[in-house]
Amino acid sequence: MNVNDTIEGKICDYFNGKLSATEEAELVQWLKLDDENMAYFLNFKEKIDPQEIDHPLLQSSFAELKNKLLINQEFNAKISSRVRRLQLSFSRIAAMLLVAVIAGFSLAYLLIEFDASKKDVVWFETHVPRGEKSQLILPDGSKVWLNSESEISYPSDFMNGDRIMKLKGEAYFEVAKLENKPFTVQTNNYNIRVLGTKFNVMAYPDFNRTETSLIEGKIEIQKGEQSIPVTPGEIFSFANNKYSIKEARVSQTAKWKDDIFDFDRITFKELITRMERWYDVDIEIKNQELNEILYSGIFKNEETIWEVLNTFQLTLPIRCSRVGFRKFVIETNK
Repeated sequence: MNVNDTIEGKICDYFNGKLSATEEAELVQWLKLDDENMAYFLNFKEKIDPQEIDHPLLQSSFAELKNKLLINQEFNAKISSRVRRLQLSFSRIAAMLLVAVIAGFSLAYLLIEFDASKKDVVWFETHVPRGEKSQLILPDGSKVWLNSESEISYPSDFMNGDRIMKLKGEAYFEVAKLENKPFTVQTNNYNIRVLGTKFNVMAYPDFNRTETSLIEGKIEIQKGEQSIPVTPGEIFSFANNKYSIKEARVSQTAKWKDDIFDFDRITFKELITRMERWYDVDIEIKNQELNEILYSGIFKNEETIWEVLNTFQLTLPIRCSRVGFRKFVIETNK
């Protein structure tokens, strides 16, 4: 057996979920060794017949492999950026002190330079691709769970003043309470200000709304000059330039972090979009009238996409078919 046969066998075993942790680490290292290796992998992946893969939609998917390859690159890039900024700051300080000694204006120069350096803030970003979830522990001890296809960022001076984060997508927060250090989550539609609590924020741009579900504690929604309190058991929703607050079973909104998707009367279009994110697949809805059907249910992430789609076929007048690797079509069953 030649080397190519061995590599192709490992790639197939990877998508079938048959590689051990050690073998998977070896595959990752092989991909990182050379750009040609990655090109070979991508070319072979495109030629795989989905019928030859026992479990092509296993959680340990191509998205996860890409994430493993990128995480070190992103970390090193951020560290390098930080080192460059620190080196620049040290150079400025050295030049500043020299000028101060020579010119005799040390105090004024120090104050000016200190102000300038405060503006040189690095933002740390985390992106979770489709088909993945991630958990972060922030410098203050707060915990954040990020759902699929979500981004979050916070500044390098996070602990020096108000704790500020930016969110795009969906996240669940367990915020550490620190006196005189409010915690603020910024979304496209509004900000959420809190001292210590548990809440879920859904802010995917393609859902055309932003929702915050308060599970424990107290938060305030800040929108322009408005400050709107939210209490446990309430969901604050902003859509079409209007907001509403309703009582609901808020615990269900955060179950995704435990690999459970619990939803109540959401449109079929939103449901399918969530499935695409969860399983890293593309699903086309052929008939537009299906988009506005309201659907309720509970799915576990241990179920395959085929099992989920079969459930849809049993409860709706539709049929589902696979048209490619990770590509599906849903249409009315006429």
